[in-house]
Amino acid sequence: ARGCGFYKLACLFFIAAFLGDIIETVFCRLTMGVWMSRSSVVWGPFSVVWGLGAVLLTAVLYKYKDRNDRYIFLVGTVAGGAYEYVCSVFTELVFGAVFWDYSHIPFNLGGRINLLYCLFWGALALVWVKEVFPRLNGFIERRVSKTYGVVISWVLIAFMLANSLVSGAAVLRQSQRYEGVPATHAWQQVLDDRFPDSRLAKIYPSMVRVEE
Repeated sequence: ARGCGFYKLACLFFIAAFLGDIIETVFCRLTMGVWMSRSSVVWGPFSVVWGLGAVLLTAVLYKYKDRNDRYIFLVGTVAGGAYEYVCSVFTELVFGAVFWDYSHIPFNLGGRINLLYCLFWGALALVWVKEVFPRLNGFIERRVSKTYGVVISWVLIAFMLANSLVSGAAVLRQSQRYEGVPATHAWQQVLDDRFPDSRLAKIYPSMVRVEE
């Protein structure tokens, strides 16, 4: 997986999705005093937002990795803020819910992003491009063979696609329950049994349903 190709980005996605979930969980513990799930999916500690963010930053900034720190910080700030805003709009339109709200933080834009966290994205981009990515890149190229890398990548991709599908279906079914839609189909009954509101509240503690 030389350079910045598909399989390299796939590996980076899963590494960042896992580490991002752990970082956010620890951050919530240190700042709020509680252990809180920060996962985007119902199976496993994976933050899709962090995973896709790592892929985005790598794809956008890879060819600029030798530019000065100020340039990378600025691009990371803008790209990260735009990415987080799009994610917020997407989840609200598709699932009828928001998973974070920054209305209480100064210099926010519709509660979806704020200046401070955009600057965090810029700092993260700088650390990622200059420090983290080169080390992960070297590890992947030295330790992961092409044959095993391809197989592992597709197994993980299949798992995450199934995981995301079930997660999205569980949240959509919760929206139906909220609207009083009965479980008339088998898949609805399965989701009601496996992912009731009490379980989803533990997986997505920050999720707030949007009133129409």
